[in-house]
Amino acid sequence: MSLAPIHLSILADTLVLSGHDAAAALQLAGLQRADLAPSAPWLGEDELDRFMLACLAVSGDPAWAFVASGSSALTRYGPHAVVIGHAPTLRHALHDMHTFAPLILERAEIDVVEAVGIATMHVRPLATTPAGRRFRTEFLMALTVQQSWRAGGRPQDLIDVGFAHELPSDAAHLARYRATFGERLHFGQAGSWVRFPAALLDAPLAGHDLSVYQALRAPLQGLMDQRLRDHDPLHAVRQAVREALPQVPDAQAMARQLGCSERTLRRQLHQRGHSYAALVQQCQRELAERLLREGRLPLKQIADAAGFSSSSCFHRAFRRWHGQTPSDWQVSQR
Repeated sequence: MSLAPIHLSILADTLVLSGHDAAAALQLAGLQRADLAPSAPWLGEDELDRFMLACLAVSGDPAWAFVASGSSALTRYGPHAVVIGHAPTLRHALHDMHTFAPLILERAEIDVVEAVGIATMHVRPLATTPAGRRFRTEFLMALTVQQSWRAGGRPQDLIDVGFAHELPSDAAHLARYRATFGERLHFGQAGSWVRFPAALLDAPLAGHDLSVYQALRAPLQGLMDQRLRDHDPLHAVRQAVREALPQVPDAQAMARQLGCSERTLRRQLHQRGHSYAALVQQCQRELAERLLREGRLPLKQIADAAGFSSSSCFHRAFRRWHGQTPSDWQVSQR
């Protein structure tokens, strides 16, 4: 997976703002300041991982991800952060984070599903080591939860919070978790998530200005459309397939929709280590998993919505993905 240099720029500036040496962190991670320029090529998640660990080492603070999540540096790079800051509700903010992720990420790291009055935010951090995943999880979850405080929420309003990593051994580090997420904490889980009342999604956010929000969002949508069209066939294909489901266009129809030949489309995907069929299945899998988590539709309707020709095809595909039936997987997620 790859990501824009903005993610490292935010961390570097936060180091400076908190009185630490960003140059030392760059050197420790084997990076140059030029690697963080807005026009620089996108970086791999291994480089992000090295820099996150370097930030921990230079700051000397095992909980420094919480510092970064509240940094003013977040608003310095790219218009997406400003748009999210002016969103009318938490639902709009989370939707924009997911919608505009292609501007700065190869895939979104946050997904939210609702079921029976409860919203669950799932975090899938970009990182390559356990320590890096822990840092990125802390950063993303704290950043998103802080948005809910703008909607009037408080740590005690969170239903519960789960983390894929283990309980921090440092008492001060654990205290930061409790101050940010409250007391209902679960460590060593299968994934990382926050559950909170779904009503918070539609509570108005403090400081919202509708005219400013709309004015900022329009050009951002244009930037994303241009990027998907001109620079990133992976995202373009994923987006088009998601919009087409339950219909599944073949590669020729997809190439025609994207304005290229089928041969060019397959070559571009192959250069990035993907095939068209694999991308289609990835989109089907993501949609099926989301609908199963929500628990609102019977399995037959989920299979239809995800573009499977029959329930048996859906079951066979799900066994390939997870080694269990959709029903068993749905129960395990709950």
